[in-house]
Amino acid sequence: MFPRLLFAVCLLALPLCAEEWVEFNTPVMSRGGTGVSLGRGATGAYYNPANAARRPWEPDITELQFDIPAHFSAGLQGQSYRWMFDTVKFANDLFDRFKDGAFESGGGIESDDLIFAMRVIDRLDKLSTFNGDGLYTTAGAGIGARWGNLLLPRDGLSAYVGGFNIAAASPYVDLDSLRGYRLTDEAAAGWEQLIGEAIINSGGSATPSTPAGQQFSADLQAAGYSAASADALAKWAEDGGVNLKGKAGSVLLDFLINTLNGTGQSLESGANPLEGNNSGFVIRGIAWYEIGFSYGFALPIVGISDLLSVGATVRLMQAYVFSELLRIQDMNKNGVEDTLNRLGNKVADAYRLDADAARFNVGFDLGVTITPWDTLAISIAGRNINGPEFRWKPSAAGEPRLIRFDPQFRAGVSYVAFYDAGLPLSFALEMDLNRTASDIMPTYHQQFVRGAIAFEPDFGIFGFGLRVGGFTNIGDTQESFVLTAGLGFRLWVFRLDLGAHMGLETRNFGTSDDYEPVPQRAGVSAQIGLHFSWGGGEPKPDVSPKAPKTKTPAGSKPAPAKAPSK
Repeated sequence: MFPRLLFAVCLLALPLCAEEWVEFNTPVMSRGGTGVSLGRGATGAYYNPANAARRPWEPDITELQFDIPAHFSAGLQGQSYRWMFDTVKFANDLFDRFKDGAFESGGGIESDDLIFAMRVIDRLDKLSTFNGDGLYTTAGAGIGARWGNLLLPRDGLSAYVGGFNIAAASPYVDLDSLRGYRLTDEAAAGWEQLIGEAIINSGGSATPSTPAGQQFSADLQAAGYSAASADALAKWAEDGGVNLKGKAGSVLLDFLINTLNGTGQSLESGANPLEGNNSGFVIRGIAWYEIGFSYGFALPIVGISDLLSVGATVRLMQAYVFSELLRIQDMNKNGVEDTLNRLGNKVADAYRLDADAARFNVGFDLGVTITPWDTLAISIAGRNINGPEFRWKPSAAGEPRLIRFDPQFRAGVSYVAFYDAGLPLSFALEMDLNRTASDIMPTYHQQFVRGAIAFEPDFGIFGFGLRVGGFTNIGDTQESFVLTAGLGFRLWVFRLDLGAHMGLETRNFGTSDDYEPVPQRAGVSAQIGLHFSWGGGEPKPDVSPKAPKTKTPAGSKPAPAKAPSK
């Protein structure tokens, strides 16, 4: 059932893994996501508005470019899925002990049986609500256009329309519902007798060793337990790893008081604690459309026009945030189908923006690219500088009510070797300057370091590209290094690019004893494009101090300038 849910959530999240900076250019994705430095083409300005401008060494020609990218990625963060599976297995094993009579008088009950029961509550506590672990998907698709060489030096205007999606499926734990249950059929003196048997069968009396355990014992005694039983239960709770100062300790206290008083439903009698329990998976996400307009140009100042280009982007955003709670008690065939149908309808509403929760906002991006020497570029870009926000209606208690895209800043450096020979070999290194989090993925943080190498020779009407790269998240030590790779083909004006990425580590999907290893992260991307150009063919003469303008004899034509070289 769980693998089916995983597959279904991936499909529902269709259009990288948890970033709000969703990939929107296949060559960039293939180069490790180094779009601030190496983002070119019709959607390069999506990563850095200054990428709408032509680089000083690129030919001074008029360009009209169209690209249609599509990208999907998914990944498992943390260990919450394994813990969820293990907790379910623990609960089943506990019911097996009930069936075997371990919790009946004379049945040979030991402290291990009671410690085992307490560990189920401890495991549920560790799966605390919205812990940020789980399955995450992002996707983007759309069309972009760029028109280069308009008014100002090296300028370009880009526009795109894109549909994007971020979705997450995280475990949700409803500990409070357990307060209405008790452990065994026995109560009062019968329950105290069972505890006494467990003490004797386990080698004698036990006493808590921590202040929290001692207070827990005192609370049990105040509720009517004998000192020996209270001390033993507190000690076994310590051995079971229960956080006696937290919510799990409070729930366990009520659980044991119910057992002593004979109140609540008995698990030994087969009561199903999943009835009325909201534990399960919260599937939530945001789908939005963007219309972005970018303009980049070189500062038209003598001496620095070849050194500095700047750009800005205005993004009109229409978004819909959705969530759905899939409870464990509903995880039968019909329950899963009904939940996924409801979620599918919400996703469809999101893409049609046909819902009351649809919201409009505006995003602003800024970018700068410095080209101090040869084919070297240093770039800095800021995305979502104004922090656009979208409100929603949560499906479960405690769920965030506000989705905010935090400002993100990234810097990078790139160098292109053998450009003049038509055999460009590109190198790039980028890093997020700030650590960000997402309201879709609570407690998951992101701060990426990215690198890439690309060989993209040009043979006139034909060209191809070989790209490799990788990235790692220094904001989340549990995330593995991800390798990226891709191919590109160019025939006259037509372009086709393919790319993929894969985490170098796997995650165990299933229980600790029975699992399937799956990649921690994986994604695919494809892009087709039409790039037209006409006029010129050589860069304009450099007017910066490093290459002063030369005089041309009267009556003669100026010689075409060559691209700067080392």
